Amino acid sequence: MKKLNIILISTIIALLAGCSSAPTLGDQMVDRGNELIKEGNTEWEQGTLLVEQGKAKVERGNRMIEDGKQIDVN
Repeated sequence: MKKLNIILISTIIALLAGCSSAPTLGDQMVDRGNELIKEGNTEWEQGTLLVEQGKAKVERGNRMIEDGKQIDVN
């Protein structure tokens, strides 16, 4: 029984030591990929908002031009 406890404790220590090791190159690549996805989504959301704001400004500008033409004609 004592030998079994020693083996069990040794196994647990070995597993814990394995968990505390530095991330592998593959782990680092996956992490970087996830970061790029997050950053890309943020850029896309900001860009989409800018496009929507730009379209609203174009529409406002077109209305102002039409209003100006109406005043100029009269």
